[in-house]
Amino acid sequence: MAKNTLQKESNSISLNVQVALFQEDGIWVAYCPALEVSSYGDDEHDAKNAFEEAIGIFLSETERKGTLEKYLLKLGWQLQQKPKPMYNQPHRSLQQNRRLLKKSPRIYNERIAIPVA
Repeated sequence: MAKNTLQKESNSISLNVQVALFQEDGIWVAYCPALEVSSYGDDEHDAKNAFEEAIGIFLSETERKGTLEKYLLKLGWQLQQKPKPMYNQPHRSLQQNRRLLKKSPRIYNERIAIPVA
């Protein structure tokens, strides 16, 4: 499984984060502990698509409000500015979440882009 990674691009930072995909009460759930973002759908495909939409809304709204950096830091992300701004993901691994692991999730990696000034 690929590690969580971060890469700076032109006007965004591209992240590769782990997402757990599991079934709960007949509904498929996609959950990313590093960002505390989740979504759901009738099947795996719907849950993944809903997750991509949820991430897009999360990023655009926090960027619009100017709260993205504050929220990431609150979640435990670390900002390093040597030589360029870089965020290090918190140690919220899926393997540490016992309650979630009881649901036998399928774990996949999702690449997201965080806008930067």
